[in-house]
Amino acid sequence: MEVTDRRPPSSIHNSQFTILNSLLPHRFALTLIFLIALTIFLAPLARRELFTLRDHLDYFQPLRWFTAQELRAGHLPLWNPYNASGEAWLANPQTNVFYPPAWLFLVLPFETAYMLFLLFHLVLLGWGAYLFFARDLSPGAAMAGAVALMLSGPVLSLLDINNNLASFAWIPLALWCAAERAPIRGGFALALAFLAGEPFLAAAAAVMYVLVSRKARDVAIAALVAFGVSAIQLLPFLELIAGSDRAAGMAGELIFRDSMPLRDWLRLVVPPSLDASGFDARLGQHFIPIVYIGIVVALLAFLGLRRRTLGWLALLAAVVIIAAGPSLLAHLPLTLFRYPARVVPLAALAIAALAAAGWDRIRPNRRWVDLVLILVVVADLLPRARPLLQTAPFDRDAVPYPRAIGADSKFLRVGDADPARRAAWISGYLNLYDRRFDAYTAAPIANESYLRFHRQVLAHPTAATLNALPAGWILTSLALQPPFEFVTRAENVSVYRNPHARAMAVLMTREGVVPARAAIGTSHARVIVDAPVDGVLVLAQQDAPSWRVRVDGKNAVKRRVFGLFLGVAVPKGHHEVIWSYRSYALFAGGAMTLVTLFSIQLFLFVKHRR
Repeated sequence: MEVTDRRPPSSIHNSQFTILNSLLPHRFALTLIFLIALTIFLAPLARRELFTLRDHLDYFQPLRWFTAQELRAGHLPLWNPYNASGEAWLANPQTNVFYPPAWLFLVLPFETAYMLFLLFHLVLLGWGAYLFFARDLSPGAAMAGAVALMLSGPVLSLLDINNNLASFAWIPLALWCAAERAPIRGGFALALAFLAGEPFLAAAAAVMYVLVSRKARDVAIAALVAFGVSAIQLLPFLELIAGSDRAAGMAGELIFRDSMPLRDWLRLVVPPSLDASGFDARLGQHFIPIVYIGIVVALLAFLGLRRRTLGWLALLAAVVIIAAGPSLLAHLPLTLFRYPARVVPLAALAIAALAAAGWDRIRPNRRWVDLVLILVVVADLLPRARPLLQTAPFDRDAVPYPRAIGADSKFLRVGDADPARRAAWISGYLNLYDRRFDAYTAAPIANESYLRFHRQVLAHPTAATLNALPAGWILTSLALQPPFEFVTRAENVSVYRNPHARAMAVLMTREGVVPARAAIGTSHARVIVDAPVDGVLVLAQQDAPSWRVRVDGKNAVKRRVFGLFLGVAVPKGHHEVIWSYRSYALFAGGAMTLVTLFSIQLFLFVKHRR
């Protein structure tokens, strides 16, 4: 990785002028990169269809649909009451509430917004790579490297885990800003990498920025800008992490799941052997379904090995070590990191940069030869990725059950969910389409105490534990006996009603349990109760530091019931209890972001006036 530009300023300006007027000027290169990316999305956009592989259907599409619906209704979705007895929603960067490209979902039809969101980041990745490569290489070589990266298997494999794609797409642009000594722009790029939804790749971008810049002053400015701009999302995220399973330390088998063994690296140059699901069946990990980068690209990368490109080789070696997981990293305290194969796209970046350097080393001085190479790369890579690009019309009615199931009480999955029958198991966030209450969450960060409680319920699903949850619906592939009542069936999944399940809000007294009426939203909950005697009102939502409670308009002291749920003491009589979610971390982060943006604007204004 070339980390400095040793050319004098006049040479830099002359080089920029030459690039604009050379064989492949910037405008032509960026236009061609856009058109190549557009070929992937043009037909689905015209048909108003969406990608369907893996996490597209049951995770990111319902996540983005639910978030957009709340924002369009004028609600700031601080809390998701429908999963895992509630989870901090806005604090999860994957929701992209403060990420400007995600605002497409507020103004466009969902199908169009979803595909344009992915197209934007694929083009951004190609453009950023081209600009960074073109600083030291010919425009034709830079463009060939950018296209090789953009269409590589590891990059297109990120489409269905599109928070990873979105964060990864900002890395080349951040590196270009570092090399250009533009710390304010670099800080914005790093902030957007975090706001895009994958903190690990944002952290990787920050480390690479430091290595490329190596200017203490520039690094400090970029760090301040990045922290200040992203603070509105960063501070709630750090608060979320504090009580999560990540902070508590995940089990080793979860941390190292989807590690990439050394033998898998041979698949970079072997066309993938895909099964019906669209995955390379010969891979030892499936976080990245296809790792193929192309034989031509690999040969050019070998030719690009020179002293000035040793930085890229070092990045490739680091990725191989990290992706190997337990074989090389088992003794490190990696409690916040899982799925080591997620770093493989960084290897694709290194190989694409080496390939661009290799082509720059041997390329003839002919305009059309660059285009021929690019066509060869496209013809090699794009057909291999077709299984990743399967589309279908948007279906927000994918769940094959009546909407009453999960509407008044949580549903609980008993038994191992079949990944081939995601709709029948209402997996991921499919419950959000109809606002069904799910006892579990698909979120990458979850409350450690609640996860232990959920595991205990599954290990001992007695009437007492099911009522404490409370779980009024059971999804299972097993045959349950009374008192459970069979309701319906889809594929091999049966749905049973638990007739003794408690309401979502109940008054617990010495004489027994009294149901209450509850309306639960994304920032507050309202409960009406008629208490025959004094008792404790329990709302089956997770407690969190940001929850506040008022009883009949007066502040009250909240309690934690069963070590998990919201509770408050109420006297005998008719009462209205209002729970409000007020995130002071969000308030502090928002203030910091506003101050940062104002300060940058003031600085640029004063600089311009001078």
